[in-house]
Amino acid sequence: MQLTSILLYESLKEQFHIADYRLLSENQPLARPFFYEADRGLLSNHIYLTEEILDLSVFNSMPEDVVLVICQKNRNSFLPEGRFSCILLSCDTPVLHVFNAIQSIFDYYEDWEQQLVSVCHQDGTLDELLQLSVQVFGNPLCILANDGSLVAQAALEEIPDMEVLFQDTSMRIDYLNAFNQDPACMIPEDSRTPVLFPSYITGYRSLNVNLFLNGQSQYRLSILEKEEDLTAADHYLITVLAQHAEYILHRMYSESSSRTTTLQSIFQSVLSDRTADYMNISHLLKNVGWLPQHTYLCSVIQTAGASHASLNTDTVCSFIETEFSASCSVIYKDNVVSFFNLTLLDMEAEDVFQGLVLFIRDSILKAGYSRAVTGHMNLRRQYHQAYTALKLGGEINPQLWIHHFDQVAVPYILRQATRILPGNMLCYEKLLDLIHSDRTQNTEYIKTLRTYLEHNLNTVQSAKALFIHRSTFLYRLERIRSILETDLEDADELFYLNLSLRLLDMDENQSPT
Repeated sequence: MQLTSILLYESLKEQFHIADYRLLSENQPLARPFFYEADRGLLSNHIYLTEEILDLSVFNSMPEDVVLVICQKNRNSFLPEGRFSCILLSCDTPVLHVFNAIQSIFDYYEDWEQQLVSVCHQDGTLDELLQLSVQVFGNPLCILANDGSLVAQAALEEIPDMEVLFQDTSMRIDYLNAFNQDPACMIPEDSRTPVLFPSYITGYRSLNVNLFLNGQSQYRLSILEKEEDLTAADHYLITVLAQHAEYILHRMYSESSSRTTTLQSIFQSVLSDRTADYMNISHLLKNVGWLPQHTYLCSVIQTAGASHASLNTDTVCSFIETEFSASCSVIYKDNVVSFFNLTLLDMEAEDVFQGLVLFIRDSILKAGYSRAVTGHMNLRRQYHQAYTALKLGGEINPQLWIHHFDQVAVPYILRQATRILPGNMLCYEKLLDLIHSDRTQNTEYIKTLRTYLEHNLNTVQSAKALFIHRSTFLYRLERIRSILETDLEDADELFYLNLSLRLLDMDENQSPT
């Protein structure tokens, strides 16, 4: 393992007094040291030690990727101006002692890296990887999924309030949203550069770096500043640890993701392929344990375009699949579509609603739910139910974040019925004569009929609701029966009249203003 110039400086600073230093690049990689010999050239990316007083010409000719360590004997020595990297130790520091110290620094970090390699190659865990690294960083470490859930940790018990944060779902989402909405706590999704988060959200500063899986940043490695101050050297060391953490993540998911990948492939086919063979889909689902006798629920969650939404689709998918083991989430048309196997979850639909309500509310998302349906043959129709609930519910009640298909079923039926013919061409024909009478003679036949139907044909209650005398109501009712040419007793006619009034309302709501 190579050191960087800043790691070399900070390691030497712990053992020796540094009189002066200059580093052209803190991230300059460095191999093991040599003693400086004036008649030999300088190899790139190496450390050179000397106790000699060097001429200015030597400094000016030094390659920029070399670090010179001077163990001075003269108290008046100082670093001249120029473009070179040098660490000047105080007087009376034996050069041999410094050389051995630098070799020990290399040995320490190479031993750490070798232990990391052993964990990776011996099917070790992420927790073991972090446990080996606690002493190196001197602080607690953790790996988080994009939904803020804790994947692995070491020494986190030293910060009890942080442990509670990761265990409490609603608190975790609150903090996740706070991080995602704070510019100082954002890491670009494609960045491998560590970012230092301030302490004002959790009470602890932390150094964070993305962990990539299948080319996407799906996890985050964090060092929490508890015992020792975070240093510039930690920025390099965390990237070393991140490489090994990614190796284990890839191994873990290559071993365990075949079922999840199969489910995602199946449901992508369900959603995108209108000609999909449902018998084949049912066979594939049975192979992964999702049986025809199981009951399923679908949700559609909108992130794109939602006002102030702080979570992306990958984070939402990760959260749902973490909270509901027997679920599968895919991204379809920029929304998160999730299918829940209620039978395997041993849950009712209401349990899923309650399990997601705080997450949806606190993340300022929009969601639509289908009905719970048994079997495989209606999975795509369940998606359409959930999507209809999301879109139509958002139009009817935009102030609500969560919509259920049952809440929009009637408006949906009416909209479907009037897609080709308007309501006035579908309604009970004689109703149009009532409307004409109301407009030309100022009668209130439509209002009277609507009230009568709403009160289940009860004349007394209808008259009270209209604030008219019962005899007046009966007169109007007789006129209505005459115009409609019906006695208002046939069940099918009454249903048609109720439906017709809704259809005419659709015409009014859709008419241009």
